Amino acid sequence: MTRWQVFVMDYDADNQRQKRRHERHVVEVQVECFVEDECINLTIYDICVDGCCIDTGTSRVAPGEKLYLKFPNGVGAEGAVVWKSDQYAGIKFASELHPAVVLQMGFKPVAVSMDDFVPRDRFGRELPPIHGLRAFRN
Repeated sequence: MTRWQVFVMDYDADNQRQKRRHERHVVEVQVECFVEDECINLTIYDICVDGCCIDTGTSRVAPGEKLYLKFPNGVGAEGAVVWKSDQYAGIKFASELHPAVVLQMGFKPVAVSMDDFVPRDRFGRELPPIHGLRAFRN
């Protein structure tokens, strides 16, 4: 079995395990993040009532670290980093946000399932398919 086949199998298994309790809302919004005594401006890419995914940029946050997010409308949420991958991190809120608060902040649900997702650039244009990919060989 090639490395590529193992990667695809692992990816499929991870997707099966990622059953979410709450609907995620795709966003791109700047928030203030307070970690210890430091204030960092970060971007949230998705949110639900119990957590969110942030782009940490060059900021260093680690799993288990406590933080406080202040959204543009003044609502705040305390949470902790539960995972980190490259420049992205998953935040679990200490207490769930009310669904009306999430919707009031202007976050909108994705209209299609992730299986039907068409990759787009940050301006909403559909990306062309990638041709000529070859699997990695040992």
